[in-house]
Formats: sequence, C-alpha cells, structure tokens
Amino acid sequence: MTRSWLSEERDAYVLGLARVAFATLLLLLTLKLAGELQRGPYFGDVFHMPLLPESWVPSRQVYGALLACQGLGCVLALVGVVARPALLVAALCGLYGFFCDRLQYHNNRYELLLLTLLVSLSPCDRSFSLFAGPRPGTAPRWAARLVGAQLAVVYLASSLGKSFDADWRSGAVLLPRFALGVPYVEQYLGSGFAALLSAPWFAHAAAVAAISSELFLALGLWFPRTRALCLWLGLMFHAGIEVSARVELFSYTMLSGYLVFVTPELRERSVSWNARSKAGQTLGRLCSRFDFLARFRHEQVDGQASLLVARDRAGVPHRGLSAWRELARATPLLFPLWLPLSIVTWRERRETS
Repeated sequence: MTRSWLSEERDAYVLGLARVAFATLLLLLTLKLAGELQRGPYFGDVFHMPLLPESWVPSRQVYGALLACQGLGCVLALVGVVARPALLVAALCGLYGFFCDRLQYHNNRYELLLLTLLVSLSPCDRSFSLFAGPRPGTAPRWAARLVGAQLAVVYLASSLGKSFDADWRSGAVLLPRFALGVPYVEQYLGSGFAALLSAPWFAHAAAVAAISSELFLALGLWFPRTRALCLWLGLMFHAGIEVSARVELFSYTMLSGYLVFVTPELRERSVSWNARSKAGQTLGRLCSRFDFLARFRHEQVDGQASLLVARDRAGVPHRGLSAWRELARATPLLFPLWLPLSIVTWRERRETS
C-alpha cells in the first residue's frame, strides 16, 4: 500500500456504494427539474442570466433532451452499466444547465453535481453492479480524497462565514426559526421547553454549537482518532437541519460523501452469534444482510455462551454492550447508537485499550 496522496491505492469496494448514492440523488434532482419544466415556463423563454453566450442556451426541446440524457446517465450508473462514463455525463449535463442560467443556481444542487462529478472520476464501478460481481484488488484513491476535500471546504466555508456574521453568532438568525417550532414543542413537551426554545441565550448557544460543529467536521474527519465522532456528529447535525430547514437533498448529499472516509479494507472485524439461540440466528442473518460496507466476517458458533461476540480490528473480543458498541460503530443503520453505547461502556473500553 503506497502512502503518497496521488499514488495511494486501497480497496475500491465502498466507492461503489458512493456511486449508487450519488446516482440516486442526482436522479431525484433530475426528476424534480423535469417536473418543473413540465409545469411551468422554460427558463430560456423568460428572463434568465446565462454564464455562457446566449446562443449556447438550448431551446425547450433540447433542454428536455438534456434532462433525459442526465436521467439515463443516472440510471445506468445506478445499475452499474458503463457506470463511470454515465455518471460523468449526468453530472456534466447538470452543470451545463447551471451555466445556462445562473438564477437556477442553488448551493445544495451545485454541491451534489460537483461531488457526483468527483465520484465519477474514482474507481466506483468495481462493486454494486446488478450485472457483475465486485472486482477484487486495489485502485487509486486520489479522486476519493478530492470528494473528502470538497466536503471539508463546504463545512469550513460555512463555519467561517457564520462566525464572521454578527447576527449568526448572536443567534438572531436561529431565533425566528426556533419560534416556528415553539407551538409544537409547547404541545408535546410543555411550556418549559417552549420557553427555553424562545430564549435568546439558547439561540446564541445553538449558533455557537453549530459553528463549532461545522469547524470540527471540516478538520476532524481527516484524523482517525476523531473520525468516528465526527461522522456521528455529522449525522446528528444533518438530521437537525432536515428537521428545522428545507434544504432539498443537501443533507443526504453530505452524508453520502461520508462514504469516502470509510476505511477501504474489508472484513477486518468479525462478529459471532450463538447458533443455538433463535435470536442469535435471526440477528446474525439481519446483520449480515445490512453489512453492505463489508465491515465484518459473520459467524455462527454452537458453543458460544454469549449471544454476541464482536472482535475489533486488533482482534480484541467484546461482549455484552461493548459488543453492540463495536457492531454499531461499523454498521450504518446502527451507527446512531454508537456514541450512547460508547458513553455507557467507557470504563470497559478504557480497560481494553
């Protein structure tokens, strides 16, 4: 394994899932644009501000064909047929549409298209194909690094922009948003929580927390010791954004980009279940099916006393809640449970470290 930024080669399996995720998100955006074209006037027939020469702005029919090409590229990338060229063409079609009218620009859409373009440059066609199995071996990681760098740029720009904005720092921007949720909080949680949500100091504290979180995400994702915590924080951060704001596919775009920070090597951990227990058999099958990042070697053991034994990368066995912690750490659907389990089992984790 080479360590140079440009020549580093690692397993490319996980990048296939990133291709599927971004192809799906871009397909959803394409369908939305097609719906807007069908329902309303075409931007080229009304006031628009192209970044390209006016003669390069397509007619309504050509723009419709462009969206069809973009959608077809997404579908081909999704199923794994000429995946990389198809995803690249889909991203370029979307970017061309932005250049035809700057009024159509949205940060979240641009970020989706840019990350899709970068993913298409990576060896993302080696797995998750409906018509071919995964291709073993290593592949260059430089394009995946660019995806991670773009994520970091977004978090860094957002955190710095908010930190230099006095209204953001003071909580004045968040306070009106919190006010929209006060009736629901008062109805379900009581007047005390509603009063807390209306307090200026709480909005200020939330603003500082948001700025700090984005700055931590921009930097901490690059360090192995802080990466898991950053990924968990990012998941909670974007869940909060989804609840409090309408940002189209932005949160899903950023969370899909987290896949490039997953350790590329496969099945370095293992989990064994009590084969004589019906619960062990059922949970073993479910965990094996949901381990789509291929983090674990799955086993059924007859003579095992514990329901679950999880071994980390170092081969250290964990039982009880510690085993569930290790399982949650590397299973996306269980990952929200990782930090609570880590806090509960911190004494055991310190003893085994």
